[in-house]
Amino acid sequence: MKIKEEKIHPHTDVLARIKGALANGKSLSLIRLCSGEGFTLAHGTLLPLKQIPWWVEYAGVKLPNEAARRALLHALHTADIVGLGTDYTNWQSAPLLDRVLTYYKFKPSYITSSTVNWRLHAHDRLYKLLGKTPTVLVGRLAPAAAPLLKKRGVQVVGAVSLEGFAELPAVEKQLLRRYKFRVALVAAGIPAAILCPRLAEKTGCVAIDYGHVINDLLHPGFSAKDLPAEKERWRRARIRKKEG
Repeated sequence: MKIKEEKIHPHTDVLARIKGALANGKSLSLIRLCSGEGFTLAHGTLLPLKQIPWWVEYAGVKLPNEAARRALLHALHTADIVGLGTDYTNWQSAPLLDRVLTYYKFKPSYITSSTVNWRLHAHDRLYKLLGKTPTVLVGRLAPAAAPLLKKRGVQVVGAVSLEGFAELPAVEKQLLRRYKFRVALVAAGIPAAILCPRLAEKTGCVAIDYGHVINDLLHPGFSAKDLPAEKERWRRARIRKKEG
C-alpha cells in the first residue's frame, strides 16, 4: 500500500471517536507507527540488522526480537485507529512503512497521522475531553509526568513505569490487577503500540498511544528536534547503569 494514497483522518475525527467511545462506554485503541515500529517489523525480513539504528532499543525493543514483531503485528490487526508516518522525505518514515505494510499485506481500516498525539495534546484538546475520567499514565516518564497531567485537569488514578518490551507482561498484569481506569495514556515507544489494543480489549477502556508529548509535559517546548539529544541521554544513562 501507499500511505499517501489513503485517507488520513484529521485529529478532529479522532477526537470525535474518542468522545463517542467515552460517551457510549465503548473500548477504543489508538496506536502509532513510525520508524521504530517500521524497523521492528522489517528487521531480518526487509532489512538486515546492520541497517537498524541503535535507538530502536531506546524506543523499547532490543533486536532481533521475533516475539516483539509478532506482538506488534497482532496490535496492528486489532487496533481501532492506526497512526502512520506520512513523511516521504525520510526513508525511515512513510517509505519504510509502505514497504512493511505491503510485505505483510495489511492496510489499516482507519488511518490517521502518527503525529496525531501532538494535535490531541495541543491546546489541551484531549485533556478537556477526558475531564474527570479515571486515567492511568504508563511509560518510562509516567511517575514524573503524572502530577503535571493532573494540573491539566486529568484524573490520574495511577502512574506505572514501563521500560521496554521485556517489562510488558508484568506491567500489563499490574495494570489489570491494581487499577480501575477508563482511559490509558501509554508513552512507551514501540511497546505502547502493543499494549494499547490489549488494554482496550481486556478492560473496555480507551487506550491511546501517547508518545513523546509526555516529554512536553515535563519540558514545555519539547519537539522532534530534541529527540536526538533525548536518545543520547538515555544511551549514556544505560551505559553508566551497566558499568555501575
